[in-house]
Amino acid sequence: MSKTRNKNRLTTDIITIGFALFAMFFGAGNLIFPPYLGWELGDHWFIGFICYLAVDIGFGFIAMLVISASGKGSESITEKLGPKLSPLFLGVICICIGPAIAIPRVASITYEVGIVPNFGEINSVICTGVFFIIVWVICISKSGVMDIVGKVLSPLMVTALVYMIVKGIVSPIGEIQRETTAIKAVSMGISAGYQTMDMMAAVIFAITIIYTINQKNYTEKKEHFTMILSGGLIASALLFVVYGGLAYLGATYNPQGRHFTQVGVLTRIVSILLGNSGLMLLGLIVALACLTTAIGLITSIAEFFEEKLKVSYRTLVTVFTMISFLISNLGTDIIISMASPVLNIVYPVLITLTFCSIAGDRLPQRAYKGGAAGAFIFSIIQQIESVVRYTIISQVLPLNDLGFGWILPAVLGIVIGLLFEKMVTLKF
Repeated sequence: MSKTRNKNRLTTDIITIGFALFAMFFGAGNLIFPPYLGWELGDHWFIGFICYLAVDIGFGFIAMLVISASGKGSESITEKLGPKLSPLFLGVICICIGPAIAIPRVASITYEVGIVPNFGEINSVICTGVFFIIVWVICISKSGVMDIVGKVLSPLMVTALVYMIVKGIVSPIGEIQRETTAIKAVSMGISAGYQTMDMMAAVIFAITIIYTINQKNYTEKKEHFTMILSGGLIASALLFVVYGGLAYLGATYNPQGRHFTQVGVLTRIVSILLGNSGLMLLGLIVALACLTTAIGLITSIAEFFEEKLKVSYRTLVTVFTMISFLISNLGTDIIISMASPVLNIVYPVLITLTFCSIAGDRLPQRAYKGGAAGAFIFSIIQQIESVVRYTIISQVLPLNDLGFGWILPAVLGIVIGLLFEKMVTLKF
């Protein structure tokens, strides 16, 4: 009897983790990208969608599995940078993906996409204030955050999304007419998946997910890996259905002679499918997507800095919530313009370190540092080129059009690190 009860409890916990992971990854940006991708690609929407999913979620779950397999937390990815650079780099990621950029952005998107189309120009300070009060109330109760996200908010969001997608499949708004090439579909899908930068969020989310797993009395490294792998498969299945459905809706939308923004494509599709009531539904979905992302991020970064700074979790939640509230009222466009240069420098370094971490101790520390340095130097050069609007190095590197121009410099850095390690070993 007890074995059956334990098995049922394990299944329930895995499902909760799976829904929580889905909700954390499915932010407002992820709601907007797939329909636009489908609209752009038309008859090759499925190829683009698969590439988008593989890069976006694939990178994120690789990072989480590396962290869970190590048993060392998020620093398992960055520890080879050294005792000073490792926490500093993670701290920068936390600030970027937290109160400086990502959390204010989701609040701003909630206002601009969820509130304004339905209720008009209500004071943004009031709306974002209510948003962050809800976030603070949920986050302040540390131990129950993932249960609230996984058992309440996420199922509500999935239900609303599935209803909208099924409506679009049963009563399509048009036939797929736009024609493109498979090569373009692969290129756009990979580029869109990369631009979500969800691997950064995954590294931070892992902190809260592992804490939650520990709270449920699964304390072994193997249990962490199993639960994140199983929960990740559930989240991936949900994201496959939702992203695929949204991309299909985009492919069936055929306005003639007009160009829309990503938000414009989504709102027009919903309006055609469901009328004014559909915009209310979209507002609910956006609010839930943004809430779950903000909750996951604030909880995770507060737990990270609680350990590093020895400041209480509740104090950190309060401080980060207030900072996020203040920045959110700058507006989405300003926040995004502030974010891009920093994220474009940090993200390639993180990807390089994550894939190096798969090799573990088989790869020497100098190789880790060399790879990180190569990605970092190229990213700095690329940002300088974008400021002066003159490209010399970027345009000659392979895969740069997909956002992966840093790969060759990173590989060269790893090779140089290995050669230097060999020289030092032979010398002694």
